[in-house]
Amino acid sequence: MAHLLAPQRSLPTLPVFFNVDGVVGAQPAQNSREDVLFVQFAFTVIAKSPQPDASPQFKQAVSAVKLTGQADAETVNAIIATQQETQSRSGGQSGTVVDGRVSPAKAGYSYGVGFYTIVHLNESIQGRHTKLWPRIDQIPGCPAELQQMVIRTVQGT
Repeated sequence: MAHLLAPQRSLPTLPVFFNVDGVVGAQPAQNSREDVLFVQFAFTVIAKSPQPDASPQFKQAVSAVKLTGQADAETVNAIIATQQETQSRSGGQSGTVVDGRVSPAKAGYSYGVGFYTIVHLNESIQGRHTKLWPRIDQIPGCPAELQQMVIRTVQGT
């Protein structure tokens, strides 16, 4: 299940972030419903306000994602498009692995020279809703299950 991870020092612009407990996306993956919903919700937030210089392929891929709670082909395609977009923006220097999977971040935000895809998704939500962050439950369109996760993890009830 998705959860809020305590402050990290390695990326001060993202002091807290929502992590997944298991891998989301292409197999082999755990694809727990709440983790998948968080990833899909991130894509719906991005689709409503894509970066002006985002590639048409990226925009199309994230726009196709629906909040189903299942790691369907559209979700995997959006994960791949996000990973490719991250590589493209860095000129191939990001270290991002294009595998169609959102893995849990372990011991910080990065692995080697790359940032976990889950961190990029968090930054995307936070950048579009800075005044609400980390209260993603207040973002229009947040599914009820994620709202409950935020209440559980942010408010502690």
